[in-house]
Amino acid sequence: MSERAPLRGESLDDLYEDAPVGYLTTAPDGTILRCNRTFLALTGHAAGELVGVRRFYDLLPPGAKIYYETHYAPLLQMQQAVRELALELVRADGRRVPVLVNADVRSDPDTGGEVVRLTVLDATQRRRYEQELLQARTEAESRAAAASALQHVSEAVVLLDDDGRVVVLNPAAARLFAFADGDDVLGLPLTALVAGWASIAPRIPTGRSGEPAAPVVVPLAVEGDTRWVAASAEAAADGVVYTLRDVTTDRRLESFRDDIVAIVSHELRTPLAGVFGAAQTLQARGDDLPAPQRQALLAMIVEQSGRLARILDEVLLTQQLDSGNLHVEQTSFDMTAVVERVLERSRGWRATRPVRLAADGAVAAEGDPALFEQALVNLLDNAFKYSPADGEIRVGVERRSGSARVTVADDGPGVAAGDRERIFEKFFRADPAQVSGTTGTGLGLYITRELVRRMHGRVGLEPADAGATFFVDLPLAQ
Repeated sequence: MSERAPLRGESLDDLYEDAPVGYLTTAPDGTILRCNRTFLALTGHAAGELVGVRRFYDLLPPGAKIYYETHYAPLLQMQQAVRELALELVRADGRRVPVLVNADVRSDPDTGGEVVRLTVLDATQRRRYEQELLQARTEAESRAAAASALQHVSEAVVLLDDDGRVVVLNPAAARLFAFADGDDVLGLPLTALVAGWASIAPRIPTGRSGEPAAPVVVPLAVEGDTRWVAASAEAAADGVVYTLRDVTTDRRLESFRDDIVAIVSHELRTPLAGVFGAAQTLQARGDDLPAPQRQALLAMIVEQSGRLARILDEVLLTQQLDSGNLHVEQTSFDMTAVVERVLERSRGWRATRPVRLAADGAVAAEGDPALFEQALVNLLDNAFKYSPADGEIRVGVERRSGSARVTVADDGPGVAAGDRERIFEKFFRADPAQVSGTTGTGLGLYITRELVRRMHGRVGLEPADAGATFFVDLPLAQ
């Protein structure tokens, strides 16, 4: 097949000289016999500096020369061709240029010997592209590793873009914000997902890379509850990274310690003073006192010691509840029988107030009988405290639809409308100044609520015209 004629206005020499790749022909020993203008421009040499003067090998840097001798030359000799060989050329100004070389051994029709024809492609752009691709791959792998690590970080980590939309959110953050499994929150503004975030975010200090900001503790409203989080932020190239650590338990324990010191120390002072005074009197004048007075002093010691023991029991039980260390055993039991047993044991501390029991016979409930007994004792103690001296305590046990209910009603002042929900809070007392003379740590109803919760029941107040009527509902035994 004959060669096609060159385009009009172009000669074969023009096509050779100005080809997009460098062309050169060398002798078997590598001496350059001919090269085009593209190759000269690539190397920065003049034709007189290369043709018949230098070898292709002479244009290579030291490392490439070794590769030339160990790979290029043997391959060319064995295969008569080399394809896509990556080398570097040293330009006349000393700069290095990455190139791709193809070579073929051809017969020389003029001499009958062999020559080597090479094409040399400037690979600068390709090398840059490969480096960028490698860097992008490295960064992608690094991000993937970071994303994988975030899945196992215990602290909540959230990346928001400049518009406050979620870019990255790890599982710990999803748990902290109470997002349901499967919720797709990426791309949504966090202010629309977390109530109060708009007011919280400005309070969180934002540091720069390498200069982290000290975290601040802020309240976070989640599902009707308040969680306390230690939050900090760091500016990133694509937004702001927030790190949040749930410190609710620590804060509650700290608050618990403060309340314990303030309230329990106050509650302990009176019974301790009574015990100490009675003991001192007995020690100093016990033999001279009449028998009735000695018995009264001993009775005071016993009564006030029991009060001290109950205070300490309430504190220890509250600590168990808050730390999650309380064991709950779910079993079937006769609610009426437990109520009767508690009322029988209460004869010694219910003073002269009568207690009337109304029960629907045996009522089988599901729960922990020991914890139910403790909850009932707390309700009875509360009723005795607030009932007048001539008041009556009414206890009822009934079977309801799906639940077993016990009620404890008194003839006391009742509960103010604004306190009906707060009375179950820890340390809450309707009469904090104790003007009425009623004492207590404010833990009894809190303990009752927490015990009943752990038995999958509920506690509350029934509507009443006078006094207060508390109820406890537990599941019916199956």
